[in-house]
Amino acid sequence: MKIAQQIVGVNQRLGNSAVPNMQGTTRVIFDTSAALVATTATQTLTFFSGVSTRLYPLSNLSNNRFEVGESLAIQGFAFMFRPSADITAYSATNVFNSSPATAGTFLQQAILNFYIGNQRIIKDLALDYSKFGIGEAHAGTLQSNVLRLETPIVIPPQVEFYATLSYTASANPSTDRVVLAAYGQGTLLNTKSNF
Repeated sequence: MKIAQQIVGVNQRLGNSAVPNMQGTTRVIFDTSAALVATTATQTLTFFSGVSTRLYPLSNLSNNRFEVGESLAIQGFAFMFRPSADITAYSATNVFNSSPATAGTFLQQAILNFYIGNQRIIKDLALDYSKFGIGEAHAGTLQSNVLRLETPIVIPPQVEFYATLSYTASANPSTDRVVLAAYGQGTLLNTKSNF
């Protein structure tokens, strides 16, 4: 099934028959966590919940539900890192980083869960799953930071969503925050015509 058909099918099952007339788009949504904690106990980071309190560049969403006409078929997730200090300012040292010292240990130990409308859609997905060729490796030596999904997950309009990432180890917790990005094909509200 094509992704566009999956988006239309999910929305029609929810009674939203206008989606075929919406504008198709490519979209990336992201949110930034609190700083990592040095720990041997399990810690959980929550993404997309409470995004209204985090302005850009910490998140590019103002709410954890899409507006009318908007939807997203998530084709994968990317995990990036940012330094904790002064993370709302731009500088040469304060940018998204796909391969800091923390990445290897953190990504090998992290577990992803994703929820749409309080229903768990991804359950306990170990990020080291990407070692089996699903992810994209950086510099050939670091754990993969991009996790492609084998089945796209559709987030329909007006339904809350969030993700949790649990971890048990962090190599350099004082300097990094995790950025979770979800990317894929989607729709935008279209009141005129498609392009």
